[in-house]
Amino acid sequence: MRCERASVVIIGASSSIGSAIVDRFRAGGSRLVATYCNNNRLQDCDDIRTLPLDLASDASIERFVADLRGLVEHVDTTIVLSGLLFGKSLREYTMGEIDATMAVNFTGQAKLMMRMLPMFRPGSHVILLSSISAQKGSYDPVYAAAKGAVLAFVKSMASAVAPDVRINAIAPGLIKDSTMYCAMTPERREWHRTQTPRKRLLERTDLADVIFDLSRDHWAHLNGACIDLNGGQYVR
Repeated sequence: MRCERASVVIIGASSSIGSAIVDRFRAGGSRLVATYCNNNRLQDCDDIRTLPLDLASDASIERFVADLRGLVEHVDTTIVLSGLLFGKSLREYTMGEIDATMAVNFTGQAKLMMRMLPMFRPGSHVILLSSISAQKGSYDPVYAAAKGAVLAFVKSMASAVAPDVRINAIAPGLIKDSTMYCAMTPERREWHRTQTPRKRLLERTDLADVIFDLSRDHWAHLNGACIDLNGGQYVR
């Protein structure tokens, strides 16, 4: 079934933060194509189609783009939420874990964008999710490096895809009720909260509202930027 309306593609829509973003764009009247990797928590309906995608697999990326072409003629907004965090020091990593972290958090995203470029039409917007770790560093240096690569990629692509397409990044701090948040001890969550000058963590619905608004035409001059959503925990 081919969607005729403007389309939004959400990569990693079945993640812990994906559901809020899906709900926000659906409430805004968008038609969605949403991806999942291992578990599909979403159901196909009139305004959403789900497709599998493993960013660590070249074959999966190629299949996804082929399937996407069967659903939409063009893509208006692409949001990449996929992330993999082992939370390890460099000496604790295995070779395979380093490859997987880089693939999911950066190289797979770059490959996906390369294949999707012909589907973007004038006025399209891409949002990639980076992290505060990319700016201030992290106990997990591989994760931080991958998220830092996202920022460099956005800066480079901002001119490469202009004037028809704009691309930006968002670098949040800890997101309340995310997978990362739920994996932490209560003491560690509280430590993160107290590190922010406002003494509160980013809510998933707040992130969804920001992403939805950034896709609107009144942000047309925002290109190649990184929006920091860390409550002032790290100020550049």
